[in-house]
Amino acid sequence: MKLTIILIYFFAIILIGALTSNNIKTSQEFILGGRKLSPVSTALGAGVADMSGWIMMALPGAVLLNGFNEIWLPLGLSMGAYLNWKFIARRIRVNTKKYNDSVTISTYLSGRFDDQYGTLKILVSFISLIFYFIYIASGLVSLAFLINKYTNLDYFYCLVLSAIFVLVYVSLGGFAALNKVEVFQGIVMLFSLLIVPATIIINFSIHNINNGSVIDLYNPTTSPDFITIVSLLSWGLGYFGQPHLLVRFMAINKSKTLNISKNICMVWMILSLIGSFSVGFLGKFIIDDVGNINPETIFLTLADIVLPDWVSGIILSGVVSAIMSTISAQLHVTSCSLAEVMPDRVYELVSKLWMIRIIMICIVLVSTIQACDPKSTIFHLLSIAWAGLGCSFGPTIIFSLISRKMTKFCAIMGIISGAASVIIWHYLRVWGVVYNIYEIIPGFIISCCVILVTKNFSYKRES
Repeated sequence: MKLTIILIYFFAIILIGALTSNNIKTSQEFILGGRKLSPVSTALGAGVADMSGWIMMALPGAVLLNGFNEIWLPLGLSMGAYLNWKFIARRIRVNTKKYNDSVTISTYLSGRFDDQYGTLKILVSFISLIFYFIYIASGLVSLAFLINKYTNLDYFYCLVLSAIFVLVYVSLGGFAALNKVEVFQGIVMLFSLLIVPATIIINFSIHNINNGSVIDLYNPTTSPDFITIVSLLSWGLGYFGQPHLLVRFMAINKSKTLNISKNICMVWMILSLIGSFSVGFLGKFIIDDVGNINPETIFLTLADIVLPDWVSGIILSGVVSAIMSTISAQLHVTSCSLAEVMPDRVYELVSKLWMIRIIMICIVLVSTIQACDPKSTIFHLLSIAWAGLGCSFGPTIIFSLISRKMTKFCAIMGIISGAASVIIWHYLRVWGVVYNIYEIIPGFIISCCVILVTKNFSYKRES
């Protein structure tokens, strides 16, 4: 039954992409959908593209293992998302329209700083490519795990099937198709995240679960230290530099409706996080021996235990929706950014629309190779990519929107210093102690400091 429901879901997604592709006439429509998103589409699109398989696999797994100690991560994400909607959304919608009607972050920064040589376009595209390879690989790992769990196929074949489906789905209808699907995906995800814990609470007595044994939900000897708490809260900083989320703000039909989108998205996000956290928390009572299962599959395991088979199939579709939406958003925004830096003579041979699709094939191929190790954890891969994008572009985006004195040189140095700091700090973590802090904190601080230091003297020099 589960596989039947999933196959129906896959067919519906492909059909939507195929039908939408008939209405795509230009690359601009494929990239940003003509800036025609409604408030609801913008809200659910941003939420769904953000949460990915992390909220349905990695977070419940982490809570299952660590209990209440994981509360700091959803708190940090909620605060970061709210600040992003509050202070960045409207500004970037207005400014991307103002500067050459930009449809990507790279073209916005290039227009904002009058980059006549295309240096910023190339730099942004290159940095995006590095971290999105990792990001997309984490999504493919999630999909492959799911197919492997419900079939007898080898992990490698599951990975290849996942990659092919993602490629076909994204390359057909572009941004417009993604957003048509994301409203439906958001509803399925929220239903899935709430129905599982609600069913457990309604139908089970906690005192009778797990043979009445006492569950250690918060052990002071294993509680997080200050560095861990700050690291988990700091995930919220990543929102300011995620191109696949920022383009949602850019694509809304009217900037004045962004406040409506903010309210819808935050309600959806908070309810989803509560549901995800509850799944991991309640899993401690349901599962006798946590060590015998993969913690990142606890959500699906509980769904199989407490729900009818057909409802469990819908839950599985919800997990697939979460993973698919983020991979598709990331693949789309990366390919479009790279297409913007291609020499004009290339488009004498092939249209920009087909060049984007060719780039998609290359990205999926490399990400598939990167995901071939089935031992890679979703959370580990995602944390590196989230920090890399957040530090590379977050400070630069913020200062570009609020400071008139920021220059092209500041933007270049801010991007390079942010990306380099994350990569270097990641390898320094083997030394322990202070280096255990999440890479996004030093990366974000260093990028901001570099921008501030270079801003005044470069502004005077260019004036």
